[in-house]
Amino acid sequence: MKPQDLLCLHPFFASLVESDVRTLMMRTRTKRVPAGRTIFRKDEPGDGLYGILAGRVAFTVDSPDGRELTLNVLGTGEFFGEIALLDGKGRSATAVARDACELLFIGRTEFLSFFSERPQSMMNVVELLCERVRLATDYIADAAFLGLSRRLAKQILLLLERTPSAHHAALNVSHAELASMLGVSREHVSRQLSFWSDKGILDQGRGRLVVLDRAALAQVLAGDH
Repeated sequence: MKPQDLLCLHPFFASLVESDVRTLMMRTRTKRVPAGRTIFRKDEPGDGLYGILAGRVAFTVDSPDGRELTLNVLGTGEFFGEIALLDGKGRSATAVARDACELLFIGRTEFLSFFSERPQSMMNVVELLCERVRLATDYIADAAFLGLSRRLAKQILLLLERTPSAHHAALNVSHAELASMLGVSREHVSRQLSFWSDKGILDQGRGRLVVLDRAALAQVLAGDH
């Protein structure tokens, strides 16, 4: 993906005219990060905003007893780091490159300078932050009120939203990664996936899931299955 195309995807920049996009491009740079490398750690100062030109990035936090919870995995065309970018405080999670990544980076000073000259665009920033609060609320509610099968179905469907539309959609995600996203044991996730595999809802491979029946997962999420 080209940097200018990536910028146009983010709500912060979607309403910018072409001349503003060109101006902003002059304030960005690209970074290449090998697979497995930590991009930043939780509580480190927010130095800027990142966009993913290629690859995947996982976001994790550790519990007091050392367990790791995966909050999200983002891919090409998505951005991360907005919260610390805006308030200047520590990062809310650790970011790790799942694949070899190419990232677009906008430093905090450059970002704030750019938007201070365009106050009308700040409404896009407010709208995005409201959306993030809603997502966090949904996550807490799901953990409290939904059983494992419905939470797992919802997580898989969310991952599928980032996959090009196809009747049979493949996800490069392991049982351990899904378990970490939900904060449950790998064994529970594996048992549920095996059940769905026997039902013909999905097919499994090493670090890979092929969803054969999205409608069936949607029924599980709705509580009809």
